[in-house]
Amino acid sequence: MSSYSKFVVWICLAFAIVIVGAIWAGVLLFSVHSKARAVSLASLTYHANANGPYTVRGNSILGADRQPYIFHGIGRDGLEFNCSGEGPLDKQHLAYMGSGTNTDTETYWGGNTIRLPLSEGFWFHGAPGYRCSARQYQSLVKQAVDNITALHLNAMLDLQWTDAVGQSGQGGGPWAMPDADSVTFWQQVAGVYAKYSNVLFELYNEPHPSSWSCWLNGCAVKGDTVSSDDCKCAKTLSYQSVGMQTLVTTVRKAGATNLVLVGGMNWGYDLSQINKYAISGSNVVYDTHPYDYADKAPSMWDAGFGNISAKYPVISAESGEYDCGSAYMSQLLPYLDAHNIGWIGWAWDTAGSCASPLLVSDYQGTPYPGLGEYIYQYLRSYAPATAPAPMSKIWYFN
Repeated sequence: MSSYSKFVVWICLAFAIVIVGAIWAGVLLFSVHSKARAVSLASLTYHANANGPYTVRGNSILGADRQPYIFHGIGRDGLEFNCSGEGPLDKQHLAYMGSGTNTDTETYWGGNTIRLPLSEGFWFHGAPGYRCSARQYQSLVKQAVDNITALHLNAMLDLQWTDAVGQSGQGGGPWAMPDADSVTFWQQVAGVYAKYSNVLFELYNEPHPSSWSCWLNGCAVKGDTVSSDDCKCAKTLSYQSVGMQTLVTTVRKAGATNLVLVGGMNWGYDLSQINKYAISGSNVVYDTHPYDYADKAPSMWDAGFGNISAKYPVISAESGEYDCGSAYMSQLLPYLDAHNIGWIGWAWDTAGSCASPLLVSDYQGTPYPGLGEYIYQYLRSYAPATAPAPMSKIWYFN
């Protein structure tokens, strides 16, 4: 063999060694990542079903067995903007958000919690002109909660939209702060569900006032501009708000000991000042809503809510991204796991698009490609000793 031929052989051999080494490095890295994920999951408590009544101890939430409990589930969108409910809310359709055996047309996501966003406007007035009364709305909410209870799941009742003291009609809108009507809302809701051991109260979806002092104690809100449900247009209103402390106190005075979730500043995301503006009362859980905005990037999670979770119980009752992808959520969910923070994915609604977080293609639970597939697989991965189940033969093997 010529010197040149030997040189070529050695070059090929060296190249092969590099390729094989890279493959083995990739396998090892994948194995390490998988083991790390397995260790992370092994350290988390898993519950397929509700286990209330719940109590807070330190930075942990305890179930009826006095052991740590972590909430995982889905937000069932619709009751804040449709007085009659958006899509079916019967027991079978709600069951798809919990545990079950998949079929070609039915997909069970394996959560233990269903979040129901509500409207104080519908609660008090129904939807005039749409043949939906306040009594019908309240009955629909109760039937949904009773269905969730019958499925042995948790129901998270979320005051999603308010009415700026009656100025924002129909369902209302995502105003910066709750108001006097919100106090009456929680007096009534707490009275109805005080004895439901599986019901949590999310006192206001996404506060975004001008100061932490207003967040805690309320203030005069001037020039608040959001989209109002009554005109499907932007309105600018001024009103007197009430603070988060007032809502917590209202629930307790109504005789309810249920967990109360209190969202932070910056549309429910920022919990960085809770040490200074902590809520007084029992069974208080702080709530963060991370989304793929520049001011809620992964580098900001420690300061925004991660650090505070070492002292106070924290949950993420809503999160997502606006591109149908999972680049943001694939970083967020492992972070939440590492901090023992439960989470609720947004949103179970077939009327959406990639312009908003979208999880399902139909109300039988078929995951929407991208974000929906990722959230489905992640929820199913919490169940011990089981692989994530195929979602549907119709698309899973495409």
